[in-house]
Amino acid sequence: MDKTVPSSCLQPLLCILLPLHFAVTETNPYLRPNVTLLFDSTVHSNSLRNCSCTAAVRHCDEALANLLCSCSTVSRSSLTPGGLRWDDSQTSRTLTVWVREPWVLRDLLNGSQVSELRLSLCTPVPIQGPAQYLTLVGLRKLQVYTSAKSTLHQDQALNTISKAGPDAQDSALRIAFLDMWSLSGVLHLKAYSVVGPPLQALKQHFPNLNLSGKDVQSSDLERMPSILTFIY
Repeated sequence: MDKTVPSSCLQPLLCILLPLHFAVTETNPYLRPNVTLLFDSTVHSNSLRNCSCTAAVRHCDEALANLLCSCSTVSRSSLTPGGLRWDDSQTSRTLTVWVREPWVLRDLLNGSQVSELRLSLCTPVPIQGPAQYLTLVGLRKLQVYTSAKSTLHQDQALNTISKAGPDAQDSALRIAFLDMWSLSGVLHLKAYSVVGPPLQALKQHFPNLNLSGKDVQSSDLERMPSILTFIY
């Protein structure tokens, strides 16, 4: 892990590098059982499939998911940007999102609160275009699977919380910025964290920060320092 503090670190951010835990997992083409699966459907145009899967399903296999899981269809127009709230401590299911089109990341996940997330890129080529970043609140663990067989790093995972240090505090507001290109698996998944200012001051540096949840906007969190994690 590169331990050089990036030059882009802004004042008054207190640039303290926090230790993160990385793991390159053994490639497994199947989802583990007991997951909630969301994906943009190739059959149901411009919509999202919401599935509850008790059986193992191969990554990015829509036909198998429709066969083995209990699924419903949600129209894209009904999605509230940043409206997803998922706390794995309140449910026994892991949240998994298959991505074929970039709108799934923008309309479903950007600004959402999720503590543990499994992302699968279901396209043969990386997401194209200028640099794009996904904002996630409260992220503690990220797993990334890339379906392209030619990729160097097909299955990766990292924990964004160390067991000691200032980022171990549960009360801090945690915000992760994920470079969408990192989903391609071309490079090792990397991350660094810094201690940042309270939310109100943070918005002055990131005016387009999409954080719409009422729990994020609480007066207690607005006064507390933030933990900013950049994943690339």
